[in-house]
Amino acid sequence: MKRWLRAWGLATLLTACGAQAAFDSAEWHGKRELFAREAERMMAVYSNCVRRVDTPAENVKIPVETYADGSVKVLVSAERAQYFLQEGLVWAEGVAVRQFDRSGAEDGRIDARNCVIDRNARSGWIEGPARVRRGSLECRGRNVYFSAADSYVRVFERSEVESADLKFGRVTE
Repeated sequence: MKRWLRAWGLATLLTACGAQAAFDSAEWHGKRELFAREAERMMAVYSNCVRRVDTPAENVKIPVETYADGSVKVLVSAERAQYFLQEGLVWAEGVAVRQFDRSGAEDGRIDARNCVIDRNARSGWIEGPARVRRGSLECRGRNVYFSAADSYVRVFERSEVESADLKFGRVTE
């Protein structure tokens, strides 16, 4: 049975469900603050790029991150995109950000209308609606920051999380 959850962000849920070692809240709060500042920076970068888009290319595929052997780890596909080479930025429209495991199988995906990607930081800002999927977990919302380098996603508005296999039950000793 599918369960719907309202959440502050996908990252919080993934961290809570995936913690295997002792949780260091001070470390997490420090990281979360860094992510929040980076999200603010990327939001401003997005606004700046949108004003400068003048000659977008069509049907573009952009590798953002690769494994040591050269195979693609994170790939952005876009209906339209424009590079800002000096800054290492890409504005994109009609976007799919796909993450692959080492075998080349899709491991996660973000679909959105518009975004900007900082290829140097391997992070991005999605303006407007987006859908994030990883395994049986799906999150939808608006205004999303993501870091491919840190496997981090934060949905800032109207976050909804759905999981087909999230189990709640009694803990027995």
